[in-house]
Amino acid sequence: MAIGKQVNNGIVIAVAIVLVIVGLSIWQYWRIRGSGTVVRHADSVLYRTSDMSTTFMQQELDFKNFQLTHDSSFLAHDTILPLLKKMGELIALTVNDPEVRSRVDTLAAIFGMGEEFSESAQRIPVLLSGIEADEHRELDQRRAANLIRASELQWTLWALSAAVVALAVLVFRKFRVDLWEARVARDQSEDKYRMLFFKSPIPKWIYDEDSLRFLEVNEAAVRMYGYSEEEFRQLTLADIRPEEDVELLRHTRKNGELIDVEVMAHPVEVDGHRARLVTIVDITERRRHERQAEKLNADLANRAAELATSNAELERFAYIASHDLQEPLRMVSSFLQLLQKKYGGQLDERADQYIHYAVDGAERMKALIMDLLEYSRVGMGREAFDWVNCGEVMKIVAEIFREQIVASGAQIEIGTLPRVWGDKAQLTQLLQNLLSNALKYAGGEPPVIRISGVERVGYWEFSVVDNGIGIDPQFFDKIFIIFQRLHNKSDYSGTGIGLAICKKIVERHGGRIWVESGGGGSTFFFTINNKP
Repeated sequence: MAIGKQVNNGIVIAVAIVLVIVGLSIWQYWRIRGSGTVVRHADSVLYRTSDMSTTFMQQELDFKNFQLTHDSSFLAHDTILPLLKKMGELIALTVNDPEVRSRVDTLAAIFGMGEEFSESAQRIPVLLSGIEADEHRELDQRRAANLIRASELQWTLWALSAAVVALAVLVFRKFRVDLWEARVARDQSEDKYRMLFFKSPIPKWIYDEDSLRFLEVNEAAVRMYGYSEEEFRQLTLADIRPEEDVELLRHTRKNGELIDVEVMAHPVEVDGHRARLVTIVDITERRRHERQAEKLNADLANRAAELATSNAELERFAYIASHDLQEPLRMVSSFLQLLQKKYGGQLDERADQYIHYAVDGAERMKALIMDLLEYSRVGMGREAFDWVNCGEVMKIVAEIFREQIVASGAQIEIGTLPRVWGDKAQLTQLLQNLLSNALKYAGGEPPVIRISGVERVGYWEFSVVDNGIGIDPQFFDKIFIIFQRLHNKSDYSGTGIGLAICKKIVERHGGRIWVESGGGGSTFFFTINNKP
């Protein structure tokens, strides 16, 4: 590209010099042409003056002959009119020549007075000679100027021609030097390319697009496929690429092993033939890991589907079981209560105690079945989801516990709570269970409970803070498992299913629930997505 640019620059400069030569030639031509016009004008003036001198001399000679011979035939020639005609032509020719025009005007005055043979007429030859002398001087000056101009033009043309020759020599020498440097650079580039090609750690080859025959292969390709370089040159692309594996991009090694490859090809030209430079990456291991990952994902998807089916079946079973158990339990509880009412005090003390245990057990069983039924209902459907104002929900929950709050002297602080997308009934149950626990496990001091919500990136984070008895950190995960209790039922009532229901409600709303406690109270956190 640099050589072409230099050649172009040389051509441009040479053309510019030629144009200058042409311009100078045209300019000098017009100058010489202008001088030629002056010369022709001077010749015309000289011709007229010479003709007038000859005519005047002839007229003067005839007049002298007449005086000597008194022969009127010498006056037969009329020379006055020709002289006047030539005088008019001379005046027209010298209009723009002030030096000559003064003599011409004098001549015109003499001729105008008709004094051709008077004493004044003797000045006519002198005036004509003066005019001829002026014109000859002008001609000599013009010729000298033309010689100088011609010499200047000749030297200028020689100089410009020498410049063109010198420029041509310089361009030619520079072209040869650049051509040699370009050849050296190309040879070095080819050597570098060959080294990069043959010594590259990535397998590469070049094959002819028409015959698909291998033209060049590097050492990495020889190692990868097991063929020698000579053996490669006897093969075509079809020999290592099975027809059935074209779409899969798999190649066959010399030992018959199939490998997965990633191919990148670029068009090149080799000895005038279309070819392609190909880079090959062995991705057999990557494909194997991808297939394993696909298999694992498929297995996980199947297991997730099976687990979802199992959970759904368990929920249906729990719902049906708890629903069906209520009827016989209700009958047992009713008859035990009748027995206690009718025969209480009529039997011995131990019998009354047995009846009391039976009635209490039936009531607790009834509470467990009701809680289990409630737990099984949590995961059913999302048709009840809508925008829920949690501030209004919390006011409803506080009203439910109004009597207990007044009796315990509890202080409930409700902060700003957001609107969330969820099931209003379940969110009510969630906050109700958390507030119930905070009131239940208050300890000796009047309960102080704060409920608030903070917006995070993509979700709302709720907190229920109490000043109760606290929770040992080793039980942080256990308390959310169904039927898990940390205290004796005689100390604190409950079935151990309330926090499990809370966890299931939160997870159904796409969030999570956890607890933090330092022994002087507990804080229950849960999250709800801030978008549907």
